[in-house]
Amino acid sequence: MSASDTSPSTDQDTGDSTSVGQASQEARERLERHYREIEQTYDDTRARLEDFNEKASDFIRENPAICIAGAVAAGYVIGRLASRRWLT
Repeated sequence: MSASDTSPSTDQDTGDSTSVGQASQEARERLERHYREIEQTYDDTRARLEDFNEKASDFIRENPAICIAGAVAAGYVIGRLASRRWLT
């Protein structure tokens, strides 16, 4: 077996590098597409959370007594659970 028998031909090298380059380009395009989708989802979620935060703040300003009563009730329940060691 000679050295020329074991070395790949230049045609195969060109074809392999082209397919690798094409696969690399396709992977890059998919990655960029997914990045844009994630970025859009992030922006949408951020906008919804900002809206929810604004509504919650408005509710608290308009109904402070209800919010204080809810906080006291939640504290009482958590205290009862903790005293019975349900949370530990």
